[in-house]
Amino acid sequence: MATFNSVNSYLFANPLCPKSIFWTNLILLGFNPSVHATGSYSTIDFNKDMFAKGQSSVKAMELIVWFLFNDLDSTLTKDRFFDCWPVLTPAHSAKFRNIAYKWLEQLKKEGCLGYTDIILRRSAFDECQGERFERVIMAFSNYVVKISLDREYQNYCQVSPINFKILKESSADLLKVILKIHIKIQTDKFVIGTRERLACHEHWKDLANNLSERLRNVTEKNNQLEREISGFYKGKYLFETFDNLSIEQLSSIRSQKLESARSAWNSCLYWIRDNQKFTDGQELLLEVPEIMITMWEKAFQKEQINPFQGGKKDLRSLLKLWKFSLQTLSNQFFKPSAIKNQELSANKYDKFKNGNLSCTLNKLEEYLPEQQEQIRSLYSLKNLLRTRLSGINESIKSLHEVEDL
Repeated sequence: MATFNSVNSYLFANPLCPKSIFWTNLILLGFNPSVHATGSYSTIDFNKDMFAKGQSSVKAMELIVWFLFNDLDSTLTKDRFFDCWPVLTPAHSAKFRNIAYKWLEQLKKEGCLGYTDIILRRSAFDECQGERFERVIMAFSNYVVKISLDREYQNYCQVSPINFKILKESSADLLKVILKIHIKIQTDKFVIGTRERLACHEHWKDLANNLSERLRNVTEKNNQLEREISGFYKGKYLFETFDNLSIEQLSSIRSQKLESARSAWNSCLYWIRDNQKFTDGQELLLEVPEIMITMWEKAFQKEQINPFQGGKKDLRSLLKLWKFSLQTLSNQFFKPSAIKNQELSANKYDKFKNGNLSCTLNKLEEYLPEQQEQIRSLYSLKNLLRTRLSGINESIKSLHEVEDL
């Protein structure tokens, strides 16, 4: 919907500039974008700077000029713009501008625009921008305001009609009495009207002073808040090279940092989700011969090895388990006497001597390459997890710093 900035600090900053004058005239004439700007005009930002720049200046001109002509003479306006209003096509727009230019040119020749320095050219209606065009709209709106006031108050000072036929047939004394009565009536009306106007003038003056004071307070508060926001961004969280940036640019930089942090965090979440089965150890196969479990029973209790924790494989326990496996194989092949030092019951393990033990060792030899490959994979996974964890910690730290902004 079109916005309506009828009161702002710029309206009173330079009240005699053309844009402020024509915008004030439009407000006095009752122009309201929320009511008049419909259809293709609803997206236009109507304010005193609408003819300064921008692609919507031509569309803004169409609605403003139509509003002024319609207030000037609604019947003639509908008749002249019958074929091009509402403006729906580029051809309608061109025809509308031609008719508007010719009508304004006629008003200028008749002296209605009032200013001798008003430059009226057809090419100005193709762009509808610049101070010269603003002066044309200012002069036109001044004329419409004058006509509207004259039309509204043309009977304001009229007195009651006098029957001159009766007066001619009356005596002089009676005429004096009648004149005194009329003079008294008109004098009383004038005094009462003057008092009412003075009271209204004082009332509106008080309202104007009140609005001006409120406007100054709001403007001062707004400027103070903008300075505080600028100082907050520049002094606390941004580098010195950003000192000349506007609030919008600083806010954009902050949004980019937040988006970067979110992207990094989402990448971490995606990696954790995609690698959940690896980090949980669900893909690792755990096959331990019964003889080894029996041999390592005390070691399990001493080291508190439990390959399964909370329904998931415990990677630390698996590392210890593989360590014991490799150590046992090493002792068997490189230190045959060391196997005798293990606290094994002779009676308990007689069945594993000779052939059974050799068979078990042969099976362990078959598992050795696979165990070594799994250890290498585990080391790689460990390093990868350490790298990912470091990156995640940095991302979390950066995200916390950004959130503190």
